[in-house]
Amino acid sequence: MKPTALLLNTSRAPIIAEGALDEALQKGRPGFAAIDVYESEPVVGAAHPLLKMKNVICTPHLGYCEQDQYESIYGGAIKRLLVYAEGKPIDVINPEALKKAQA
Repeated sequence: MKPTALLLNTSRAPIIAEGALDEALQKGRPGFAAIDVYESEPVVGAAHPLLKMKNVICTPHLGYCEQDQYESIYGGAIKRLLVYAEGKPIDVINPEALKKAQA
């Protein structure tokens, strides 16, 4: 890649061989990278070499969703937990399991 190229990976970390991007960036080809996917997630304690590079923008892997999705997914999960705690479970795929739990 050209030294002016920007490699952007918001897909899956394994599409690039582990360590290959670090090495290529150190050599200046590509010159820049922006990523939000890592071989092992979450990255804890800034323990990834790309986080220390000045020519890389690193963000958490959040590109798959936005606020309305979060509210829909987690709001629905909380609703299901609350009604289950009240003894009125909803959206049960295997209702026979509830009968066994009550026995």
